[in-house]
Amino acid sequence: MKLPFFRSREKPLRMVWQVEKDGCRSYLVGTAHFFPYSFAGSLARLLQKVDTVLFEGPLDEASTARIAEYGRQGADSPPLVEALEPDAVKAINKLLARRLERRDGDGLLLLLQPTEPDYLALYTGGVRPWAAFFFLWQTCLNWTYSVDLEGYRLAQQLGKRIDFLETLEEQLAVLDGIPFERIVRQLNQVGEWPHYTDCYVDYFLSGKLDELMTLTDRFITRDRPVIMARDVILFERMKPVFDREAAVAFIGFPHVPGVTRLLLEQGYRVTQGAE
Repeated sequence: MKLPFFRSREKPLRMVWQVEKDGCRSYLVGTAHFFPYSFAGSLARLLQKVDTVLFEGPLDEASTARIAEYGRQGADSPPLVEALEPDAVKAINKLLARRLERRDGDGLLLLLQPTEPDYLALYTGGVRPWAAFFFLWQTCLNWTYSVDLEGYRLAQQLGKRIDFLETLEEQLAVLDGIPFERIVRQLNQVGEWPHYTDCYVDYFLSGKLDELMTLTDRFITRDRPVIMARDVILFERMKPVFDREAAVAFIGFPHVPGVTRLLLEQGYRVTQGAE
């Protein structure tokens, strides 16, 4: 089967681990849900080695639409904009204006407005705090790739068997459990985002998991009890597949240390690298 050809912004994927036991080899991919580069070539070569592809949760259009709709149902949520520091509000609005005005092509019309538009209030009002955060994060960074989605689409094109390790309801419960204070703190640190994201990209591209874990320790989804509980769930649900056939599991990179530890305890050999 002829694979799609990607000309630009493609990098080799180094966040891959081989998992072996009793002559059966599978793989873990530590994913970034948002990223500025594609890994299409590496992912396509990896997927050709396996029969089944596992993802954390459903990635089809219907499920994505349900998540978006659920995120918009935040009328009873605390107003995010009122919890942020004034300097952070101003900085985020500048970033949003830079992205949205360029995207919408209405910059000239906005010049006629007597005041700067309050994009932050407009796009976060009445939505769940985690949904507001991820909209702001993705829009301000302007990162257009996702390791999970890229892997999912390639697996579909290659006709691989696809399954999911968590239900949509389980994932929504995790999102609702993100502490509001962590979201506010991350947004108030907007001035640190350029350095943070530069390091994030460098560590991910280099496959430096330990450095990446330290860097992202205070990210909104890195609540340790939740991570540890999900590590066990992901491991228990991927293990029967790994024992049965060649497979690859796409999991958020913060889960790789915990899942790897559980695999090692069960007698698997885990080594970083696949190509």
